[in-house]
Amino acid sequence: MQENKIYIAPLQGFTDYAFRAAFRGLFGTPDAAFSPFIETHKPDSRMYRDVLPEKNQGYRLIPQLLGNEADEMLPVVAELQQMGYDEINLNLGCPYPMVTRKTMGAGLLPHPDRIDRILDGLLNNATCRISVKMRLGFAGNDEWKALLPVLNRYPLSEVIVHGRTASQMYKGDVDVASFAAMAGQLAHPVCFNGNIFSLADFESLADQLPFVSRWMIGRGLIANPLLMQEIRTGQKASDEEIRKALDQLHDQLLYQNSQRLNGNSHVLNKMKPYWEYFAMWLAGKEKGLKKIKKSTTPEAYVMACNAVLKG
Repeated sequence: MQENKIYIAPLQGFTDYAFRAAFRGLFGTPDAAFSPFIETHKPDSRMYRDVLPEKNQGYRLIPQLLGNEADEMLPVVAELQQMGYDEINLNLGCPYPMVTRKTMGAGLLPHPDRIDRILDGLLNNATCRISVKMRLGFAGNDEWKALLPVLNRYPLSEVIVHGRTASQMYKGDVDVASFAAMAGQLAHPVCFNGNIFSLADFESLADQLPFVSRWMIGRGLIANPLLMQEIRTGQKASDEEIRKALDQLHDQLLYQNSQRLNGNSHVLNKMKPYWEYFAMWLAGKEKGLKKIKKSTTPEAYVMACNAVLKG
């Protein structure tokens, strides 16, 4: 039986170093974590804050880059290598229009020639390993076919595929059949990403994709922080165990973000979006969740959170 590797996905605004440290400290070490993307077309020393080695101890972090020119990426790659990173990940999957309309992220998928130039520039001028995270296509789930010869031409460490198109965003079902067809023609190790929210979800996908041993999970690990343990042990956690895990994770995130962010509004604006995912395992708490959303002071926020998580 193959051993499954679990990766923490790069979710902008969510899976930053504070989340990764809290998650590892409470629930165990993932096989790897990928940083939310670094925008290489906006050079600034602040772009490295999330990947500073001293903030990412005890687990393997792979920085992810967003851009569309190898010449802009190479100085960032060199800086990351100086920090000790031996692999970077190229973002070809971000579906948000503010990114794709600049021909970055999934906006590059309709342009295999540009991706070819990027990979050629990176792999001929950098000494670190390169992996790719992508979607099946921008608008169609067969657009990967035109990109496949480009991907297979280069010695990529792995290809992570979110089983949707960019136009789907995060809606609708993942296309397992198209993922399987692509994986069968890739010359590289493949990782599945998309819609793993429960042990049942994972087991269903593992049955359909017996050749896959690498799994990237983002939203599912926020919604249920015990999901990685469930997958590794094959044992489902109880709803009460998940609630307690959410309580622990929330407390750690609140503490760490209170220490590093200036101003109550910044802390609340950082914390409240997590509740979109926390709420998935908190059926019957709708009234309390509304109070959390409407809270405007730290005191009101903490009181509302405690009523939902500790009550």
